[in-house]
Amino acid sequence: VPTGYDSSEDYPLVILFHGFGGCAFDWYEMMEYYYGFNDLADEQGFLVAYPQAAYRPQKEDVYWEPGDIGGEHIYNNDIYFVQELINHISDGYSIDNNRVYGGGYSNGGMLVYSVACTRGDLMSAIGVMSGAMLDSESDCDTSISTPVIIFHGVGDSVLPYNGDQYYSSVSDVVNIWLNHNGISPSSLVSSESNNGNVIHDAYSGGNDGTCLSLYTVVEEYEQPGGHEWFSEDIDGVSPSRILWDFFNEGCNGAMGFELIHDETIDKKNEKIVDALGREVHQTTHQILFHINDDGSVEKKFMVE
Repeated sequence: VPTGYDSSEDYPLVILFHGFGGCAFDWYEMMEYYYGFNDLADEQGFLVAYPQAAYRPQKEDVYWEPGDIGGEHIYNNDIYFVQELINHISDGYSIDNNRVYGGGYSNGGMLVYSVACTRGDLMSAIGVMSGAMLDSESDCDTSISTPVIIFHGVGDSVLPYNGDQYYSSVSDVVNIWLNHNGISPSSLVSSESNNGNVIHDAYSGGNDGTCLSLYTVVEEYEQPGGHEWFSEDIDGVSPSRILWDFFNEGCNGAMGFELIHDETIDKKNEKIVDALGREVHQTTHQILFHINDDGSVEKKFMVE
């Protein structure tokens, strides 16, 4: 619960799901003391929930079970559990039901993918770190589109970036969500951060203004990007903060450009080029790169 909570106001809610074999209290403490997520919630004014997965004898451990199966039973159907969790929290706290977001690590990411796929009405956006999608595209409710942000390391040995015989590749999952959200692959804008150690692919213009952001972590802390809830800053911003900004600012913020007006254009600009490097003169309503005389480059989206 954020500092200064006022029950007369409605607050965003972020639900963070731990990985396979995880403990909700340990997950909370990691987010509190290592990743700083609760400090972020205090600063930005949102609620955070850390639910516990059920023990299941099939694998003799606690884990989330993706897929809207088992009917209205919180043990047999984790999608129904998420629905009832949100209802339970809303009974005790003032939440904005239009601003409920899901974040998941590993197996927890599998669940938030499944929620967005089968019950997109429950969450306004999702974020996945080092996860995989088990639902097929045919399992999804195509009537609801959901913004998605993904972080995945190229050196992930648990849920491989390029997939294996058990799990889909990250590119396959991206394609599922581009199709699901009606986003054109040609909308892609790519950029590099941390000296090329992180690649950001941003897609936009989907149904209901949806978008998809993929952060490919090539290297973190001088090691290949692994099976992690990532923590090294990306151009000075923590991945947890990037996740929250994606939830909070919507798809305009996710594209990484400023929405400006003509009168604020830098007077030191030398030329303006598009994503293919072609110099252009029509400068409104498209993503463009402004090359300045000091060597700096600004990515902008201009409106008249």
